[in-house]
Order: sequence, then C-alpha cells, then structure tokens
Amino acid sequence: MALRPTTPPLNALRAFEAAARFGSFARAADELSVTAGAISQQVANLEASLGMALFDRKGPKLTLREAGRAYLPTLRRVLDEIEAATLDLVTHGAGERKLVIGTLHTLASSWLIPKLNRFQNEHPDIRPVIETLALNFATPDRSPDLSARQIDVGLYFGDGSWPGMVSDKLFDEIQVVVAKPGYIASTDANTKTPPVDPANLMGRYPRLVHTTRPKAWHDWAQANGVIVTGAPGPGFEHFFMLIEAAKAGMGIALLPRVLIEGELAKGSLEIISDAALKSSGLYYLITPESRMDVPEVQAFRDWVLGLCP
Repeated sequence: MALRPTTPPLNALRAFEAAARFGSFARAADELSVTAGAISQQVANLEASLGMALFDRKGPKLTLREAGRAYLPTLRRVLDEIEAATLDLVTHGAGERKLVIGTLHTLASSWLIPKLNRFQNEHPDIRPVIETLALNFATPDRSPDLSARQIDVGLYFGDGSWPGMVSDKLFDEIQVVVAKPGYIASTDANTKTPPVDPANLMGRYPRLVHTTRPKAWHDWAQANGVIVTGAPGPGFEHFFMLIEAAKAGMGIALLPRVLIEGELAKGSLEIISDAALKSSGLYYLITPESRMDVPEVQAFRDWVLGLCP
C-alpha cells in the first residue's frame, strides 16, 4: 500500500501549478520542456483523480475555478519548499552543523554581523548562513516567511504575534532624526549646531523617506507636537539606502538608532534633534515552533538573548 495514497503524482502537480501561474498550457509546456498536450493531459488526469475541475477552459486562456484557487497556494508553497530544500542540499551538502539565520537587511549589516564573530568564537562548529527577510509596512500581511528558504531562526520587527513562531523580545526601536555632520549649518545660516527644535525641521530641509514606512515622519511629528510641512524628499526602500543618502548630505532622515550606532560613533552621521519616536513595534528573535529543539538553534537563541538582557 502506498504511504500517501491520496497524493497525486508530482508531474501532475507541477503541470497544474505552471498552468495556473501562466494561465496557459502552452507556456507551462515551454517551462517544463514538454508538449502542451502533455500538460493538458496531466491536468486532466489530476482533475479526474480529485473528482473536480480545477480550470475553466474557454479558448486559449485558462481560468482557475474555485477548487483550483483553493488548491494552488498550499501546492505552490510545498513546491517552493521542495526547491529550497534541494538547492540547500546541493549547495551546502549534508552532515555539517549549519544554521540559517533570516534577518532584515540593515539589521544584519548594522547590528548582527558586527557581533557574529563572537558567536563563531563561542561555537566554531556551527556555520551561520545569513538570509534576507523582507518586511513591507505598506502591506497588511507582515508575517515573516521562514519556510521557503529553510530558515532556522530569524530577527524580525513587528508585534511578535505570528502563528507558529516563538517570539523573544530583543529591543525597542527608537527612531531619531539625523543628518550628515555640518549639514544643518551648511544649509541654514540661522542654525549653527544641533539640537534643532522639531518645529524648525519641517519644511526647511529635504525630508528623506523610507518608502516601506511612509507614515513614519507623520508619526514622529504627532509624537512631538509638530505639524509636517513641505513636500517629502527622495524615497528609499531600505534603511541602508536611507543611511547612505543621509551620509551623502541629501537631507534629514528618521532612522532607528540601533541601526546607526556605528555611523554615530564614526561621526558620519549626527543626531540633529532631541525629539525621538518610540515605534509601536519591537525587534524580535523568532523561531519556528518546529525548530525549537534543534541544538544549533538553541545555541544561537541563548547567545542572541544574552546580548539583549
């Protein structure tokens, strides 16, 4: 007896996923290097085994039916996980103590990587691999996705309530207004040195914008009793871009202090106002519940949490 008697053949599932993605048997066939007739037959066999139609076939364009729309997301996720697991095995091999850490881009470069050598010294037998996690504040779904790339543990920002995850608080996010040293004096003869009154920042200097947090300046202004005036300045998708723009003298920037401690220490950025903003979200160490007992994960969790008492 088959171990999974209701699971359809992999080729049929791949044919359905590709046809659904392209809306075409012909384009799916090109991707899978078979004929359109073969894709059509695989999908027909799949529908027969399921006992329901997955597509409406009207001319050359395929349209998913309700059953197809319900089936596709889980199937696509599973195929992505198979691809990721295969790539991971081919790339890294087996038998080593590897730990895949997913983290937000700037948090990795500004906070984690400068400290990671200490973890390596304490655990020389564990090989860390850093992957980037995406976070977009302009979208309603901000849940971290650790499954697609076989990520063991993550560093993430939010409210800490993510299904299937254990969330450990690392630290608050305090956003401060910064600029290139001397920028304020060079652009405004009436203001020689920081700190600058919050109201005097609005409308007088280009206001650099983090495009995935488009309301950040408004939140800062509301928290400090001022009104945002003037048009927004250049926008940047990632904090590391915003940091470089501020260092280049393109304007003033609102940035999490934890991400710019290095720049402040080196003097490539300076805080220009005493007015700050405590974000509603926090930085968390997140671990899938299924990975909590993995020794490499336990070692990393103990180490990271020791950095943030």
